[in-house]
Amino acid sequence: MKLALVAVTVTLGIIAGIFLLNNQAMQANAQGNVTSPMFSQSGALIGYGGKIFGLVDVSTNDHRTKVNVASDFLPPSGKVFEVWMVDGNYRASGYPLSLGQISPDGTLTYNENLVYSPTYTDLVVTLEPQDDKDPKPAWSQSVAAYWMMPPFGH
Repeated sequence: MKLALVAVTVTLGIIAGIFLLNNQAMQANAQGNVTSPMFSQSGALIGYGGKIFGLVDVSTNDHRTKVNVASDFLPPSGKVFEVWMVDGNYRASGYPLSLGQISPDGTLTYNENLVYSPTYTDLVVTLEPQDDKDPKPAWSQSVAAYWMMPPFGH
């Protein structure tokens, strides 16, 4: 139920966002204040066997990147789910970027300035030890992924 509510909320948010961005872009263009457009996409984090692990919403304007994740799954005791942006092409960034842990309520919100975030291609969720000292992802413990559409991956 929580996932369905999140899906409806995300969908309505996207529709409202499209209208808002279009209106802002028209106003900025009319005033001569054109700024970088915000690109946004939403989809499902796909786990093993094609099961939906959760939902994700990603937006960027090449400077500011926002990622929202929601999932009904809980990690086993002593473990956490960690979300990573991954450069699957290994072009520019060459390393995975941790966006943080999914909170006990099943959500993650990331909102930071990133230098040219569209070099990243994927979001991956891994299962990590709760007090993990290793800054790298445990790839063998990947539980879900979301393949981002352009402008990501360029």
